[in-house]
Amino acid sequence: MKNKNLDVYFALSGILTPFLYVGLILILGLLEPGYSHATEMMSILGGVGGIRGITFNLGIGFTGVLIMAFGTGIHRNISEGKGSKIGPGMLVLAGMGLIGAAIFHCDLDCNNFIKERNFTGTLHALASFIAGMNLGISPFFIFARMRKDPKWSNYKWFTMIMAILANIPGITLWVTVFTIGAPEFGGIIQRLGILFPLIWIGVIAYRMLQLYSKRIKTETHS
Repeated sequence: MKNKNLDVYFALSGILTPFLYVGLILILGLLEPGYSHATEMMSILGGVGGIRGITFNLGIGFTGVLIMAFGTGIHRNISEGKGSKIGPGMLVLAGMGLIGAAIFHCDLDCNNFIKERNFTGTLHALASFIAGMNLGISPFFIFARMRKDPKWSNYKWFTMIMAILANIPGITLWVTVFTIGAPEFGGIIQRLGILFPLIWIGVIAYRMLQLYSKRIKTETHS
């Protein structure tokens, strides 16, 4: 029973993820003078001096930890832990990518990647790419597992749609960044790329919590 109770923490980790991430970006973006959510990358907030930059990087790192916990919960809750580990494993890698992006964060205005690329800036971009790629692709593999589990059948097509929507802006952004540089409205594209995975994580985590509650009620009355 003790191990089963871990599922509630994994579910709550996923539910908290979108609120923490979105709140972090919105609040710190509003506090930064002249910052534009439409045109500027989110990573720029990590290069701000003082407590705001520290808060951003700590928050992103903690979000990575939450996503790793959510990925573990996904594996445990779909088909009772039986099936391909690729999807859940990719979520864990996505969380690790966010932690890496927080550790190797941007400097002021992300000059260490955008203008004068150095080792730290390159590692930040690589970690961010790992996070974004795995967040976007993992639902495709999890969709395959959901098809085999009746408890998740109502969420399989939602998962597929969110995966497709997440990858359109994601591919657009990274192809642009690595070819002609940051696009004029890169902030909007980047935010759309992360929005759909965050919505998906929140909804699926809530479903995990529902299943946990049903299981506890069944065990209590048996």
